[in-house]
Amino acid sequence: MAIRSGSSGPLVAVVVFVILTVLSLSTAIYFFTEKNKSEASAMKSEAALSAVVPSGYLDQEPGSTIRQAAEGEHKSVVEYLIAKNAAVATAISDETSIDAAGVRSALGLKAEENAKQAINAARRSVTDAQSKTAEQIKVVEQVTAQMAAVQAEADEKVKNADNKVVQLTAEIAPYRESTEREYASIGKLKEELIQAREEAKSEYANQIAEEKNKQASLVAANQGLTGRVNELQRQLDQFRLKPSDPSLLVDGRILDLATAKDQVYISLGSKDRVRPGMTFEVYPDASAIMYDPKTDRQTPGYASIEIIKVSDTTSTARVTRKSPRKSISKGDVLANAVYSPTYQYKFLVHGKFDVDNDGKVTDGETDYIRAKIRDWGGIVIEGEEITPDVDFVVIGSVPSKPQLRSVGEDDAAYAASLAASRSYDSYLALVNAASTAQIPILNWNRFQILTGAAER
Repeated sequence: MAIRSGSSGPLVAVVVFVILTVLSLSTAIYFFTEKNKSEASAMKSEAALSAVVPSGYLDQEPGSTIRQAAEGEHKSVVEYLIAKNAAVATAISDETSIDAAGVRSALGLKAEENAKQAINAARRSVTDAQSKTAEQIKVVEQVTAQMAAVQAEADEKVKNADNKVVQLTAEIAPYRESTEREYASIGKLKEELIQAREEAKSEYANQIAEEKNKQASLVAANQGLTGRVNELQRQLDQFRLKPSDPSLLVDGRILDLATAKDQVYISLGSKDRVRPGMTFEVYPDASAIMYDPKTDRQTPGYASIEIIKVSDTTSTARVTRKSPRKSISKGDVLANAVYSPTYQYKFLVHGKFDVDNDGKVTDGETDYIRAKIRDWGGIVIEGEEITPDVDFVVIGSVPSKPQLRSVGEDDAAYAASLAASRSYDSYLALVNAASTAQIPILNWNRFQILTGAAER
């Protein structure tokens, strides 16, 4: 046992030594390999760090200050700078990451302007605005003070006005009762007026119905009398002048020319019912008097004369119109559609006339024509209806066709329109009746021509 232990000791030692040597070698190889890896990693890290921060930058200003600030917040320099950049970006815009171009765009900076300049300019603008605002506030305060003074003055005036109203109310109180009584009386009168208006409407409606009935009766009567008028016309023709013989239209003749200029002597006198002022047309002979038996119209002569002096059988007349191509001679014949030395023509004068050509028709001018007819020996028929003994109808201006108002409108306007409508219907009825009876119709112009009264 002792010999076996003593002989194996060196071997064990050798084995242990070999094992330790191998382990040491392995450990040395492992640590050498790890060292190389660490050095490579360190070199790589230094290269990466150099790409971010230059070598030695963090050991001098301003890098050392940044590094110390990062260490104070327990952050790496990169983490510290990223956090600071995010804070600045958030303060400038809503983004957490922004570059210099984004900062300029967010702040609206000009190309040559930095943020400090822009902020200073904005501050100056704000200061100017505050100064102007202060001035405006002073103006507003002044205006407010003025408005307060005006309001106080207005309040005083309102108070005075209220006092005056109270005073006037007390003064007019005694008259109020009488005014209310008058209002009541006016209301009663208004009711009476409305009642009277309704009665007038009813009366006008009845009148219209009555007029329509009369018109229908007249139309029927006119149709029934047409044949009778024609028969009476044939009977009357034997008493009228026969226009087929022009010599029967001659009323007188030119006896001689007076010594006074434009004066002549004629063969008619007071015995022939000639009066001063009467007029005649002058023709060279009876054949020159052109006559239409359908209309009883004759053409004007080449001259016109007016009686100025009357004797028993002769008269003196002045020439009022003459033709430049023919002179008045002895033996020339005279004619007047109204006048006849042996027969008195009957005239129906209807309507209103404009004798003086002033654009206005009046009853006075109608009376003037009636007086002229009487002066020239004619007879004026009274009334507005055609009778068998009427020789001529002298018609006035055509009345305008009225627009008949309704009964519910103004009473005066309704009455005026009703009267105008009746006048218009009467005018048309008379013209139609005269045309049916073949009675000559003369207007004012034609009347002047056929009597020699027109000065042309």
